[in-house]
Amino acid sequence: MVAVCTPFVVQSVCPFMEMGTPSTNNDASVPDEDVYNEALDDLDIDAVFNDLYALMTNSSDCWPADTFGTEQSYGPLFIRLTWHCSGSYRDTDGLGGCAGGRMRYQPESSWPDNTNLDKARALLYPIKEKYGDALSWGDLFVFSGTAAILNMGGPVGDICAGRMDDVDGTKSLPLDDPEGTCLVQGNCSEPLGASTVGLIYVNPAGVMGNPVPSVSAPRIREVFGRMGMNDSETVSLIGGGHAFGKCHGACTLGAGDDPSVDAENPWPGNCGNGIAENTFTSGFEGAWTHTPLQWSNEYFTQLIRHNYTLWTGPGGHPQWQNDQNGLMMLTTDLALVEDAEYLAIVTEFAADIDALNAAFAASWQKLVESGNDTQWAANRFCVDGSTLATEYVDTADESTNEDDDDSDQTVLIVLLIVAAVFVVLMVFAVILLFLKLKEAESAQNQKESNLADGQNAETAKSDGDAETNTQ
Repeated sequence: MVAVCTPFVVQSVCPFMEMGTPSTNNDASVPDEDVYNEALDDLDIDAVFNDLYALMTNSSDCWPADTFGTEQSYGPLFIRLTWHCSGSYRDTDGLGGCAGGRMRYQPESSWPDNTNLDKARALLYPIKEKYGDALSWGDLFVFSGTAAILNMGGPVGDICAGRMDDVDGTKSLPLDDPEGTCLVQGNCSEPLGASTVGLIYVNPAGVMGNPVPSVSAPRIREVFGRMGMNDSETVSLIGGGHAFGKCHGACTLGAGDDPSVDAENPWPGNCGNGIAENTFTSGFEGAWTHTPLQWSNEYFTQLIRHNYTLWTGPGGHPQWQNDQNGLMMLTTDLALVEDAEYLAIVTEFAADIDALNAAFAASWQKLVESGNDTQWAANRFCVDGSTLATEYVDTADESTNEDDDDSDQTVLIVLLIVAAVFVVLMVFAVILLFLKLKEAESAQNQKESNLADGQNAETAKSDGDAETNTQ
């Protein structure tokens, strides 16, 4: 299944391996419930997704991203991380699921199906560090794969935050069958979820490694049923997941020791230098579609239209080659056209990508939210995935633009203030001039009045003198 594939492996050790996969098998820095609940209220899912988009194409030398043609992305790796963290859930007793983030610890961290996912967790650590207690490891694991689906054009539903982390892997111990109830690996029964301890679902090579698709079909239905998945959900998850990425199985020498054996440098890769064409993760080799970094329904159209030939891949495992184009299918992929009920669903999805979109978005959300409700915060919240951006936005440029806008606004405000002050001063000057003119006019009037009074007095005196003389 999707479970078995990953991008290139390198022998150098990635930074932050210890943070993503603690060698102590516990993490005392995990916040208690009250602290987490308070921090969760400030989590910005949109901002986290933007940081994930930036990481997806920022390939690290310690673990190069998948490259197809001129395109490169960690998207398929993160989808696998999300799937395997969530796919540990079993409906038989409610154990497992990504809430708790227990993939970081034993036993899950060393399961064969989780080979090299320690590198994925290490790559994600700087984002975990940035958001601190507000972003749990469980949420980050789920967000990484969901962001990858969005970024590569796939459909998602609601995206929910609030998975509370565990301090160790104690709750995952029953998933590892410590009592030894599975007497034959490959034929494990309930309550175990997978057919083999250490796998997420079924053996992709076939039941007990036997590459007979018709035999794998009922086993797929059985094991996915233990997760609570119906036929449509099962087919959409398998085919939707295999729209992305490729498998890596460069030789028969394997990936090397797991974290339970070598905590400092697990799974170094024993094929040559362990990178590029020498990568080993699952033991299978190849991509399912022509566009491993772009969502499509080509997986389903090929199952309907093309024939496949069984061969032994370079990793030593049986796999199937498309007779028309050389692409790969696993035995468990071809099983979907060897069962009447599955075939009807494959035919529908091959003919109608909108039907696939709706089914996959719903089944993916069900997958990543599966688990015990007690592992979720009381103030969990969700956002509609269709409202989120699907590509990286350079927030530094946005900040610069905002600063420029703020600067322009500041200049405008200053100019308006200066203009207002100028107008006030002009009005004041006009009023002052008006008052001065009124004062001058009043003084002139007073002067003229005084002059008139003087003249009148002189006239009166002259008239008085004249009258006296006359008498």
